[in-house]
Amino acid sequence: MTAPPRSEAEAEAEDYRAVHLAKGAHYDSHLAEAPFDRYMATWERRHLPSIVRRLFPHGPKRHLDFACGTGRITETVAPLAEQSVGVDISPTMLQEARRKCPRTRFERVDLTSEDPDLGTFDLITSFRFFGNAQESLRDAVLRALVRRLAPGGHLVINSHRNPHALFVWTQRLTGGGTGGMDLHLPKLRRLLRRHGLRISALQPIGAWMYRDRLMTGTEPDGELARRNEARFGAPWLAAIAPDVIVVASRQ
Repeated sequence: MTAPPRSEAEAEAEDYRAVHLAKGAHYDSHLAEAPFDRYMATWERRHLPSIVRRLFPHGPKRHLDFACGTGRITETVAPLAEQSVGVDISPTMLQEARRKCPRTRFERVDLTSEDPDLGTFDLITSFRFFGNAQESLRDAVLRALVRRLAPGGHLVINSHRNPHALFVWTQRLTGGGTGGMDLHLPKLRRLLRRHGLRISALQPIGAWMYRDRLMTGTEPDGELARRNEARFGAPWLAAIAPDVIVVASRQ
């Protein structure tokens, strides 16, 4: 299931910003066809509304979805906010996002090199980005996002490439590698702390999946998934989960 591990130099050389520029028309169908991607996306959508309501009982005033892609997360969170903005650098992704979320303002912009007048936000989301991005890009993006995070605001992201996930440990026992995954929970904590952010909540997804066959063969709407997500959803299991929703707040 996993590719041969990449060296750190190879990962740095591949700028994640260029990966999805022309994939907007097919991105959602790709997620739907890949079993575990579909599983993660389903459970992220289930957890996000309750997470946002806990953080903002009356809804956030302003929401920014960074690297919004085709609007998968925007579509879930925007109805809860008074105003919603999505940014991405891919025109094809934004075309799909605008179709899904006509009331959201979308901007084609790279916040690491441009400084548009977007204002500040109570809630910033970013999904399927930090686990894929190279080290330097993670830092550059967090610098840009923290500047736009209002006092008392929250950053909600996911981390879906955990080399300490239970299934990865199982793969290692049988001679497998990590497939280039590097963003385990302690490393993510250090990354956020460097930018003045503290993890305040964790929602693991798939922590019970200890082998590839469970990840690729479990229906997200099935009884097995519902039972085990409830049973293994405690925050302390985030360290071994293949996907985690992370809430970070300013220190």
